[in-house]
Amino acid sequence: MGTVYVIGHKNPDTDSVCSAIALARLKKRLGMENVVAARAGDLNPQTTFILERLGITPPLYVPDVHPRARDVMAENLFTVSPCTPLIKVVKLMEREKVRFIPVINEDGSPYGVITLMYLARKFMAATEPGPARLVRASTDNIIEALGGRSLLDFTDGAQQTLSLFVGAMSVESFLSTIRSKGAEECVVVVGDREDIQRETIELGVHLLIVSGGFDVSDGVLSLAKEKGVSLIVSPFDSATTAQIVRLSTPASMICDTSFDTIDRNELTETIKYRLEKVTGLMVVNKKGVLQGLVTRSRILKPSPISLILVDHNELAQAVDGAAKVEIMGVVDHHRIGGFQSMKPIPFVCGPVGSTSTLVAELYGTEGVALDKDMAALLLAGVLSDTVLLKSPTTTDRDRDIVKILEKVSEIDSRVFGEEIFRATSSLKKRGAEAVVKSDHKVFTAAGKTFGIGQVETIGFDEFYKEKDNLRKVLQGLMAKEGLLLSALLVTDIVLGTSLFLAVGVPEVFFNLGYREIDKDVYELKGVISRKKQVVPHILNIFNEIY
Repeated sequence: MGTVYVIGHKNPDTDSVCSAIALARLKKRLGMENVVAARAGDLNPQTTFILERLGITPPLYVPDVHPRARDVMAENLFTVSPCTPLIKVVKLMEREKVRFIPVINEDGSPYGVITLMYLARKFMAATEPGPARLVRASTDNIIEALGGRSLLDFTDGAQQTLSLFVGAMSVESFLSTIRSKGAEECVVVVGDREDIQRETIELGVHLLIVSGGFDVSDGVLSLAKEKGVSLIVSPFDSATTAQIVRLSTPASMICDTSFDTIDRNELTETIKYRLEKVTGLMVVNKKGVLQGLVTRSRILKPSPISLILVDHNELAQAVDGAAKVEIMGVVDHHRIGGFQSMKPIPFVCGPVGSTSTLVAELYGTEGVALDKDMAALLLAGVLSDTVLLKSPTTTDRDRDIVKILEKVSEIDSRVFGEEIFRATSSLKKRGAEAVVKSDHKVFTAAGKTFGIGQVETIGFDEFYKEKDNLRKVLQGLMAKEGLLLSALLVTDIVLGTSLFLAVGVPEVFFNLGYREIDKDVYELKGVISRKKQVVPHILNIFNEIY
């Protein structure tokens, strides 16, 4: 089975991370062994503090889920060594129903490849009388291919190109043909015709093969020893023996050495174009050792990676490559925007203040008791996303679930919440780039995009000192991502109000309707929810003017 990642949106906030970890734990307890909690970006300081405070391992960092060679390659390969006789290669291809056999060196690196198409071209090229007689092999290869008995061997084991003849004509005609080719470069296959056996030995042929499993007379054996002629007995008839001898050529001499290799991390999107010209591509590691094989049929194989999305359901916010893999489910508390699936999936989406609330409710729905650490983690997720239950997105369901989580975790929510926000409220310590990007989300309306991040503080003094640096980061994001508006909602959790630092195109600001109290800074009294109080307003503006 493949891996199922339970994963939040890019630039994950505390709620997305907490809900991913807790939902993955629930799925495992329900029997889904291949599920893994994951994240699509770096942890922000608040989330890091919570995980360290509770002693919980951070989710796996998964920067993208684009299908790669490693996801579709065949790993349990049938391979041969360079010295393997061709007949064994052909039998292996037939038995295992494969069309591509890598030829591998002792160190595991590819030497070449043998494909059915390549073999067909080779054999077609060898149908002329001259090439048809050629045998490229060593005596050892011929013995192995035939399963024959070696009576005498005067060769040095080297691979040679020899001419193959079958003693099926008159002695005079046969010997004349052998002489014309040069006896020392000939392999002769003959049955129990001792006359031809003796005459070819007298000529000094390179190798004499006696077919049919016939015994060789003592006189022939002595003559061969005297003349230095190697002698083999084949268990097959002459015709079969000759055919097998032709197939005794070692893989190294018949394989295609102009093969292509790829890295295991290469994208299947690029691999499929390379496969238009070749049957398969060998996957090697950094040391050049064969790891797997990608063929045209394998490239069509579905990715072994599946996703369960938490705290988002829009592909624009999802981990890169999400559109290329199966999405098995969604647990979210945001608007439903442009999401499609090929088959019905569990889709849990509710108007609550936190995805962690929905995950906690799922434990009850599934009849699974919450572990103490998961209750504390989900409590942190709810408190973070509802800003200590002060956000207008907070519902009675959030308040009720907090009471349950307090009881199971044995943690006071008020004390825990203040601890979380005070520990990570410093903007200067975090740095402008981390503050802006840690919870920056991109939204689309009327074909245009805008991005809004959010950060919680205690007081605005530090914000005013850092706003110029924050503005520069927002301008960089605007240029890089092609946004028409790039903003940061700075929320004072004690006062329950926010400031809105924004850069963008003039027509958006003409319709913004917020009171500007400083350059690019707008006052949003009583606003603490990006999702419920800011994003809908900006979406309406974009839909009206574009």
